[in-house]
Amino acid sequence: MDIWQIIENKEIEILKQIESISKNNSQKRNTPILNFAIEKNNSIEMIKLLISKGVDPNSVDQKGRNSLHIAIMNKSGVDTFKFLIENGVSVKSKDYKRHTILEYTIKYLKKDFTVDFLKYLIEKGISIYTKKPDNSTLLHYACKYNSIEVIEYLISKGLDINALTDGKENVLHFACQKNSIGVIEYLISKGLDIKTKSDWNQTSLHYACEKNSLEMIEYLISKGLDIKAQTNHNQTSLHYACQNNSLEVIEYLISKGLDINAQTNQNETTLHYACHNNSLEVVRCLVEKGIDIKSVTKQNQTILHYASQRNSLEVIKYLVEKGVDIFEQTKYHNQTALHMACKFNSLDVIEYLVSKGLNIKDTTEIQQTTLHLACQFNSFEVIKFLVKNGVDANAVAYSNKTALHYACRDHSLKVIKYLIKKGADIKIDTSQNETVLHSACESNTLDVIKYLIEKGADIKAKTNQNETMLHYACQSNSLEVIEYLISNGIDINAKTDRDETAIHLAFWNNSVEVIQYLISKGADIFAKTNENETVLHLACHYNTFEIITYLIEKGNVDVDAKTDRNETPLHFACQNNSLKIVKYLIEKGKAKINEKTIQNKTALHFASRHSSFEVVQYLVSKGADINAKTDRDETILHSAFWNSSFEIVKYLIENGADINAKKDQNETVLHLACWNNSFEIVKYLVEKGTLDINAKTNQSETALHFACHYSTFEIVKYLIEKGNADIKAKTDQNQTPLHLACWHNSFEVVKYLIEKGVEVNEKTNLNETALHLACCDNSFEIVKYLVEKGNADINAKTNINQTILHLACQYNSFEVVRYLIEKQNLDINAKTNKNETPLHLACQYNSFEVVRYLIEKGSDINAETNRNETALSLSIEKNKKNFIKLLLMNDANFYDLKKEDCTNEFFDMFSRIYSINQDLSNLFKSNEFSDFQIQSNDSFKFNVHKLILLTRFDNDGSILSKFVNVCNQTCKENVQSILNFLYTGFFDFEKIYGDFKLNHESNQKKWNRKIFLEPNQEVIQEYQKLEKFFNEIGLDLNWIESKKGRKGIIKDFSKLYQQNETKDFTIIIEEKEIKIHKLILIIRSELFKGMFQLNVNDSTNQVHDYSRKAFETINQLIYFFYNDKFNEGEEITKEIKEEFQDIKDYYQLNQNSIIDLLLKDLK
Repeated sequence: MDIWQIIENKEIEILKQIESISKNNSQKRNTPILNFAIEKNNSIEMIKLLISKGVDPNSVDQKGRNSLHIAIMNKSGVDTFKFLIENGVSVKSKDYKRHTILEYTIKYLKKDFTVDFLKYLIEKGISIYTKKPDNSTLLHYACKYNSIEVIEYLISKGLDINALTDGKENVLHFACQKNSIGVIEYLISKGLDIKTKSDWNQTSLHYACEKNSLEMIEYLISKGLDIKAQTNHNQTSLHYACQNNSLEVIEYLISKGLDINAQTNQNETTLHYACHNNSLEVVRCLVEKGIDIKSVTKQNQTILHYASQRNSLEVIKYLVEKGVDIFEQTKYHNQTALHMACKFNSLDVIEYLVSKGLNIKDTTEIQQTTLHLACQFNSFEVIKFLVKNGVDANAVAYSNKTALHYACRDHSLKVIKYLIKKGADIKIDTSQNETVLHSACESNTLDVIKYLIEKGADIKAKTNQNETMLHYACQSNSLEVIEYLISNGIDINAKTDRDETAIHLAFWNNSVEVIQYLISKGADIFAKTNENETVLHLACHYNTFEIITYLIEKGNVDVDAKTDRNETPLHFACQNNSLKIVKYLIEKGKAKINEKTIQNKTALHFASRHSSFEVVQYLVSKGADINAKTDRDETILHSAFWNSSFEIVKYLIENGADINAKKDQNETVLHLACWNNSFEIVKYLVEKGTLDINAKTNQSETALHFACHYSTFEIVKYLIEKGNADIKAKTDQNQTPLHLACWHNSFEVVKYLIEKGVEVNEKTNLNETALHLACCDNSFEIVKYLVEKGNADINAKTNINQTILHLACQYNSFEVVRYLIEKQNLDINAKTNKNETPLHLACQYNSFEVVRYLIEKGSDINAETNRNETALSLSIEKNKKNFIKLLLMNDANFYDLKKEDCTNEFFDMFSRIYSINQDLSNLFKSNEFSDFQIQSNDSFKFNVHKLILLTRFDNDGSILSKFVNVCNQTCKENVQSILNFLYTGFFDFEKIYGDFKLNHESNQKKWNRKIFLEPNQEVIQEYQKLEKFFNEIGLDLNWIESKKGRKGIIKDFSKLYQQNETKDFTIIIEEKEIKIHKLILIIRSELFKGMFQLNVNDSTNQVHDYSRKAFETINQLIYFFYNDKFNEGEEITKEIKEEFQDIKDYYQLNQNSIIDLLLKDLK
C-alpha cells in the first residue's frame, strides 16, 4: 500500500512496520508528508512515528508552511506543538507571506491560546515585539482573536496599547472586527482613545457594524462615538451593517437618525449594499422606510444590477414590483441586469427578466452576449436556455472571443459538446490567434482537449506570441495534459516571443512533479528568457529546493548566471526568505556572495529588505559586505527598514554597519525609522547617541518631519523630549512639523505641538497654514482645535486666494464645511484667483452633501469662474447626474451653456430644453393662468403639441420607454410602431397588419422590444387625422419617414412656429378638457424638479404608479392620452377607472400652484 494511503487510512500498525521513509516519498504535489498527516490524521502518535522514520518536520509546502504551521492551523494541541519545536522546528520560521508562528497561533487558536503557551514560545526565542510590514503589532491581532488574559499579558510586557498600523488602525479597531464586548470594555478601561480613526476615517463603530453586534454598537455609541461618522469613501455605519444583513442593527441605526439614502463616493446607497448581500428582509425594510429605489452608482449600476449578481429571484421580483427600471445599463460595458444574471448563473432570474422584456440578444459595449457571460461560469441549463432562445453561439466579443473560448477555458465538456452540436465553430481564433484548444489547455481538462482534437482542432497551433498548447498547459500545472501533449509531438523546447520555454512557465505553479517530468523528457535546463532568466533563477524565485539541487548537482548549471539586471540566483533566493536555499547555493553551489546588480544591490541588500534574521546573520557570517551601497547610496542598514525588523537593525549595527550613513537624498537611518513608524528602532538609534537628530534631507526634512508625517504620537513625543528635536524646523517648502501633522490627521500630535509652543499661523511657500492643511484631510477635530484653542487665522488665504472653506469643500469634509459656515461665518461666496467659489470646488470634487448644503446656505449657484464655468457646467463635465438635478431644481441657469462646457449628450438635452422653454413661454405669456388646449381646426385638437413636445426633448426615448416598459408585460404591441407614431406621426400599416415577423433590434435603443401591436380603429383614425393635418400645412410625410422623424420634425415644427406664430393655433379655455394641459405640466414640472424622471414629485409619482398598475395595453395608453377617456370596447376594471379619475382630479385641484412654479421661470 502507498505510504500516503496508509497515512490517510490511519493505519498506524502498518506504518510502524516501515523501516524508513525515503526523501522521494516525503513530498507529493508540493505537500510534505508530515503536513499531509497532520491535516488528515492530526494524531501526535503518527507525527512522532513519521519523524522517527526520518521525515523532516521543517519541510514546507508551496506556501512555505512547515509542520508547526499546519499543526497550529489544525489545532493539534499544545503537546504536539511542543513536540515539533523540541524536534527542531524553529519558532521563528515564517511562511512565504512572512506570517510568523506566533501570528498563526494567535489567529488559529483564538481563545484557546493561553498565556502559559505564549510564555513557552517566548522562552524558545520568539519575539513578541516584531511588527508586520504594515506596523501592526501582536497586540493588534491578540485583540482581534484572543482572550483578555493574553492581551493583558502582552500589555504587561510593554506592547503599546495606543500603537497604530500604517493605516492608523488601533487595537480597538481590530477588536471590533472579531472579538467580544468584554475585550472592548477592557481596552477602553485602559484609557484607549475610542475616537481614533483609521486612514480611511473608519471608526470602531464601522467595524462593529460590520460584525453585526448590537450590544457592541450600543456600547460604543454610549461611550461617545459619532454614529454619523463617514469613511473617506463616504460609507456610514449603516452601509457596513447592510453588508452583513442584520435587520436588528439596521433598524437600530435608522432609529438613531442615520440617513438611509446616504451615498458612498461611488454613489452606492445602503440598498445597493443590501441587494449585494441578498437579504429580502433588509431590502424590504429599507424600501418601506422610503429609500430611493431609482438611485444608481457612478457606474450607473442600479440596485437590480447588484441583486442580479446574487441570484435572488425573491429580491429581484420585489424590486421590479416596486418600479425599478430593468432596462438600465451600466456605464462601463453597458451591461443590463440580464447580463449580470447570466454571468452569475441564475436561470430562474434570467427567465424572469426576459419575461419582463429584457432582450436576451443584447450585447455589452465590448460585444459580449449573454452566452459569452454564461459560458464563463458554465451553467449548462442557462446556456441551453440562451441558445434555444436564439443567442448566436458564434458571436464574437472583444479580442474575437466566442462563447466556446470561454467554455473551453472553464472546462465543461458537457457545455462544449452542446455548443458544437448547436453550430459553434472551433476554427474561430481570437485576435491573438488563440484557439479554443489553447483555452482548453489553460484549464487542464484532458477530456475536453481530446474531444476538441477529435473535432479537428490543431494541436500545433501557436498564438501570435508563439505560445503553444504546452506553454498554456504548463502555466496551469496538469501533468496528465502535459504528458498527452508531449506524446503527441509538441516541441518541449519551443520558445515564445519572450524566449520562455515550457519549463520556465511551469514554475508559475511551482509543481516539482511537472518540472521533474519536463526535465526527464529533455527540457533544456540551460534555456534563458529574453531577460536572461535561467531555470535556476526561477527555481530560486519560487523556492523549489528539489529542482535547485538537481540543476546544480546533475545539470551543472551556472550558479552565478546573471539576468539583464545582473541578478544572480542568490539574489532571487534572498528575496524569498529561504535560509535552506541560500545556504545550499553558497555552500554547495559556491555562489558568489557579494555579486552586485546593475543598481549595485547585493544579496545582503535583498535579504535585509525581504528575509528573516537568520538569512541576514548567515550572509554576514559568510563574508557579505555589511556596508555595501547601491547606486542610490542605500546601505544594508537602510534596506533593513523596509523589513521593520528591530532584530536585523540591531544586529547590523552591532556588526559594523555605519549608523551615520546617508542615502542619496541625505536620509539618515533615523529618518527611515520614523518613516517606518518603528518606535523600538527609533528609541534604540537615539539612545546610541551618535546620530544628529536634527539632520536634514536634501529637502530640509528632519526626522521629526518624517515622524509627524508617518509615525505615531509616541515617536514624535520621544524625539522632542528625549532627543531634543527642533519643533520649529522647516522644510524647503517652509513646512513645519505642525503642517505635516495637520496634513496627516494626527490630532494627538497637533495638540502636543501646540502645547509645546509652535506657531500655528506659520505659512508654507504656498501660503498654506496648518489650518489649510487640516481642512484638506477632513479632520474636524483638528480644525476645531486649531480655531478654538490654537487661535488659527480662519481668514488666511493661500497664494491663489483659497480660503479654508475652499479646501474643506474641495476635500469633501461636510462636518468641517458646516462648522466654518455656521460657527465661524466664513464667506460662502469667497473667490480664488480663478474666481472659483467653494461651490465650484465641491461640484468639481464630488461632494453631493456639501453641494446641497452650500445651496441651502445661499451660495451663488450661477457664479462663473475666469473660464466661464458654473457649478452646472462643471457637474455636466463630470457627468454627475444627481448634482445636475439638484442644481436645476435650485434655478441653475442652463441657457448660456456652450457646447464646449459639456458632453454632446447634455448639450443636446439642454438645447432641447431651451427650445421647448421658448415655445411654451409664448403660449404662457398670452394666456397667463388660463387653462388651454391647442388645435389647428375643429377636427384636430390634441396631437400637434404633444408631438412637438415629445420629439423636441425625448431624444433617447426615456419618457416613452417609461410608459412602454410599465405595460409591456401584459400586452403584445409593437413598441417600434408606437414610437414611429409618436416620433413621425404615422403607423407603418404593413408592420401592423403584415405577417407579424417584425424583428427590429438596436443595441442603442434599450427600449425597443419585439412585441406586436393589436389593430385599433381609433388609432388608425388618429393617424388619418394627423396625415390630413400634415398635408394642410405642407409637410412631406415621406420626407419625415425617411429622416425617421427626429431632427426633421423638430426643424419643421420650429419653422412652422416661426412662420405662423400662433395664428394657426387656437387657444381654447375649457376647464373640463385638461388632457393636453396635463401633459405639458408633467413635462414642465419634470424639467425643473426632476430631470424628466416620472417619479420625482408627488404628482408624477401618482402618474407613474397608476400607469404601472393600470395600463394593460398600449392601445389603452394612447387612447386615454388622446381622447381623455378609455376605449369602451376594451375591458377596463372599475378600480383602474377610479385611479385615473384621481389623477385628473389631482391636476384640476393643483394646476394653479404648478403653473405658478412654471411662470416663476418664464417671468
